[in-house]
Amino acid sequence: MKAARLLVVFLVSCSLGRPDRERLGDAAWHEARWTDAMADYRAAGDSPRLTAKFADAALQGGSLAESAQAWTKLGAEAPERTAEAAAGLARVAAAAEHDGKPAALAQAIVGLSRVAPGWPLGRIASRFGGAGALAPAQTAVVIPAVLAAAPGRDAIDPLLLALGQADRARGACDLAVPILEGVLRRTTNVGLRDSATTALGWCELGLGLSALQTARPGDAERWFDRAAHRLPQGDVGRRALVGLGDARLRQGDTVAARLAWQSLATAAVAPDSLAQLALTRLQALAPIVVPDSGTPHPVRP
Repeated sequence: MKAARLLVVFLVSCSLGRPDRERLGDAAWHEARWTDAMADYRAAGDSPRLTAKFADAALQGGSLAESAQAWTKLGAEAPERTAEAAAGLARVAAAAEHDGKPAALAQAIVGLSRVAPGWPLGRIASRFGGAGALAPAQTAVVIPAVLAAAPGRDAIDPLLLALGQADRARGACDLAVPILEGVLRRTTNVGLRDSATTALGWCELGLGLSALQTARPGDAERWFDRAAHRLPQGDVGRRALVGLGDARLRQGDTVAARLAWQSLATAAVAPDSLAQLALTRLQALAPIVVPDSGTPHPVRP
């Protein structure tokens, strides 16, 4: 019994001697030691109160991405504090815009769309122009949230283009193609149309190559044909002609395959790797046998 009491006294004394990390965080916050405050709040535990304190310290210290994450977590885990979380995310968005931090602005926009779908994003969305500075995966997440609040066609079309380009960059051309086709239908802006056409051509070429690799030559032929007509003069269209011949040959149409490769080989002003690729394929085909018309046919008596 005596040993048990000594153990209790020891544990209590250790507990009393252990610093209160939340109070240390509060002291650091009042002294504008934001990094220390963040570390103390994180070490103090996990509760909505601590999450809010951490988010505010991160915001004050310029750690905007961490602040956006924490405010989003607060809104998701404590529905009764949604308004507080949304206000915090709006402050992060304003700071990110002021400091030129598009990734943090994107996180704040996505967080607002999740925890407060009714929050007026229009003003924030209209000034979001940092899609090019984001990773493709980030762009694919933030653009739909911005699109929902975009004020008009002039703002929507560049966002749609950015979304299509991001999907293409992350290998999701099946998603990118209808978006990029939509841009071409919607806009008369020459720059946007050129960018959408280039991205769409690359996607069509990639989808053709993928279909060819997975033994779907009919699908491959359709994608290659589209790419070849969309960008006939560039590397995309010329590589598509090689694939078009491959797809036709896989389907047993040797004549059509030969025509595709010949159109590439004969159009090249100077031989290059793609023209040589077409010539190599032509040389691998069996030669066309033409009957000798100079040999007289035997005349029957």
